[in-house]
Amino acid sequence: MTRDLNRAAFTICVMTAVFVAARSAANGVDLSRTVDLGREIFSGQRTLVAHLRDDDRILPDSAVRCINCHDHADDTASFAPPLTSRYLLSDTRRRGGPPSRYNLSSFCRVLNVGVDPTGIVLKKAMPQYTLSDTDCAALWSFVTAR
Repeated sequence: MTRDLNRAAFTICVMTAVFVAARSAANGVDLSRTVDLGREIFSGQRTLVAHLRDDDRILPDSAVRCINCHDHADDTASFAPPLTSRYLLSDTRRRGGPPSRYNLSSFCRVLNVGVDPTGIVLKKAMPQYTLSDTDCAALWSFVTAR
């Protein structure tokens, strides 16, 4: 069963990469540039606009970098889960809910409104971002390549 889940996760990752590549090519965007943009967003080299749930005040740039909380690549205990293909694309119980996995749409949803693939609202400490579709797809491309 684990092997089937790993194969399914791999298939989803490949399908997502193909989708992003096709969309990027159709829009005249270089896929390597898309991943580079995602890396810039993740590391904070690109300015992000975000606020906390129920609070419209814009957070400072230094507080909204993904790398601040999601920099680890393993499942060790930390403030926030790793943003890796293993974590995002595997059927995993998150926040006490049923097993779920992310796709591009649910990933962008969690970043924009703070709701995970099963409809569970994330903790208030997770910023809610104002990301364009292009930026969100670039970030997805980067984190699912990790």
